[in-house]
Amino acid sequence: MCGIVATSEGGKVRVAANRDHPQPGICGRGAAGPFLLTHPDRLKGPLIRKGKDLVQAKWNDVLDETVKYLKELRDDGHPEYLAITFHDYGKELLERFGNLYGTPNVIGHEAVCHGPRTVASILVLGAEGPRSIDPDYPNSKFTVFIGRNPLEGIVPDIVRRIEEGRNKGMKIAVIDPRKSVLAQRYADRWIAISPGGDTAFLLAVIYYMIDKGMYDEDFLLKFSNASLVIYEDMSPSNIYHTSLFFEGEIEGKKAFTVFSRLKQEAKKAYDRLQELTGTSYGDVEYIAENLWKNRPSAVIDDAWHTSFSVDSTYTWMAAFTINAMIGNLDKKGGLIFSKKPKIYLNEKTNISAKRIDRYKYPLTYSAFPEVTKAILTGKPYPIKALLVVATNLDGREPNSELVRKALEKLDFLAVVDVMPSDVTNYADVVFAESTYLEREELPLPVGWTLEPWIDVHQKTVDPLYDTKPLWWIILELERRLGLANDTFDSLEEKILNQLNVNKEELYKKGCIKLEGDIYEVYPYKRQLNTPSGRIEIYSERLYRNGYFPIPTFVDNKVKPNDVDEFYLITGHTLYHTQDSITFDIPTLIKLAPDNPVWISPKRASTLKIKDGDAVELFSTTTGQKVSCKVKVAEGIRDDTAFAYFGFGRHSKGERVAYGHGFDVNAVISNELVDNISGGIAQSLNIVKIEKRNN
Repeated sequence: MCGIVATSEGGKVRVAANRDHPQPGICGRGAAGPFLLTHPDRLKGPLIRKGKDLVQAKWNDVLDETVKYLKELRDDGHPEYLAITFHDYGKELLERFGNLYGTPNVIGHEAVCHGPRTVASILVLGAEGPRSIDPDYPNSKFTVFIGRNPLEGIVPDIVRRIEEGRNKGMKIAVIDPRKSVLAQRYADRWIAISPGGDTAFLLAVIYYMIDKGMYDEDFLLKFSNASLVIYEDMSPSNIYHTSLFFEGEIEGKKAFTVFSRLKQEAKKAYDRLQELTGTSYGDVEYIAENLWKNRPSAVIDDAWHTSFSVDSTYTWMAAFTINAMIGNLDKKGGLIFSKKPKIYLNEKTNISAKRIDRYKYPLTYSAFPEVTKAILTGKPYPIKALLVVATNLDGREPNSELVRKALEKLDFLAVVDVMPSDVTNYADVVFAESTYLEREELPLPVGWTLEPWIDVHQKTVDPLYDTKPLWWIILELERRLGLANDTFDSLEEKILNQLNVNKEELYKKGCIKLEGDIYEVYPYKRQLNTPSGRIEIYSERLYRNGYFPIPTFVDNKVKPNDVDEFYLITGHTLYHTQDSITFDIPTLIKLAPDNPVWISPKRASTLKIKDGDAVELFSTTTGQKVSCKVKVAEGIRDDTAFAYFGFGRHSKGERVAYGHGFDVNAVISNELVDNISGGIAQSLNIVKIEKRNN
């Protein structure tokens, strides 16, 4: 995602930050990227299964084998039996293919990442994923981060913008059970909240602010549904009151405004603050007072990895509500709607089936664990084939043992990747993809920027081996299945025409800024993409689907019961990219060779465990046991343990990564779930830690 300039000289490829790109910057992962070109473990050509083995094959053979199976599904009237999964990369192409082929089941990783906040932003603001809204860090005076650590889950340009804000005097508060690198380096206040307590804490902030009159009444009356009248059964009327506060009767039925009802709900959390969150009323006051004092140049960060608890969708509904209460939307220093343009790669869809995860979670953005269950149970309908693009399900999904069982059961598994990940062990065909330095890519809107930019990725060298780019693989499947006859050039022309961008200029510059204002567009000049066009603190979509329609906390009752039990929380390491190929790069695995479990000095002393000791982790939620080492560290709650995810590779094809660290997903349940978004409640898994004797 970062803007880089790559050069090739004497057989050596080097990368550096592109200072003319809106996302300039490069981190250790990016700097190590050129090693992938000559990596001894990389996939050097397509593979096809012969008995128990994957063997080298010709491109025609793997394409024919794939088309044969996919054609049978489609001819039988069940294209929905194919699921496609990915990790951001290739989204536009894969959704196009799904529409043309007829499967709704193009489902990403969001259930273990940003699913809850994305459902919340759709419901409250009519915005989608994290790149659709973002704080204006350089101009913010006060920013609150909840469970987010951009200095390790790193996008260099976000770090640069935070640094710019700090240099201008921005204060930062971090709400997190662990004192993350962000908290260590930047926080003026670290609030060590209990895992699962985020929603209750934000509701307490809401109550404090309403009780003290800390809300922008004019903004809420004009641009939100805070004054909408609802009834005692939470059903909506079509009446907007002239005041934010009303409680009485309408047509013989008890009624109140949304804002009045929100205050009642928030008070329940405020009254039980310590019990539910482990924080203090002083913490609530600090957050509320600073947000109000610095409005509208203050913001609760919209976050990324938010699949923490069973009420995480309500967490982010509450966060967006607070942002609305201080009137910071599209204001300098506030929460900004990204002005990036949308593109469309196809105009029609052949989908007729319901997406498989929306049977259980009708409002989910993505809940891939439902695909795993459908493979194993055949319900609500079977998933028989799976296309996995550039993501390692074993390292991504909860209950990894269950994931492996599902991969074994599939009738057909196709994988597109650069490296032989855990998933390729189970594949019927493997499409060996060219690295990002060996392939052209379609011009697309730039992700991490508030302004509208378009960029193009140009290859540095020709492919060193018999590999192909993703766009070639997908367009070839479309052609052979009789779905379309588009080419790279025709799709590129379609995109550039939509954006009114000159191709010659784009390729010369690498990126072009489009016209458009940043500030005070939504909801002032344009309505939000919600049913009412307003900020929806009350969501009729939640109500119609049987959910409580305003932010509320769920008393999850999950707690450690003894001194050897801990909440297990997880996060990103600076040196590796989620579940991806960086784990097999020698320089990076040397910098971060494993993922010890962090516990506090006080709890370590109680358990007679020292730094570096070998321990066993037993999950009370999955019943699985793993071995690892301990890191005794300050800056973590006594009842909480922390580990980086992505380690513990099962594929011996990644020889550098294999044997390093443990598989966190083995001890994370797929049954503890936020029932609105389908997001996995990753911070509510309880583990027992026991020192190993040998």
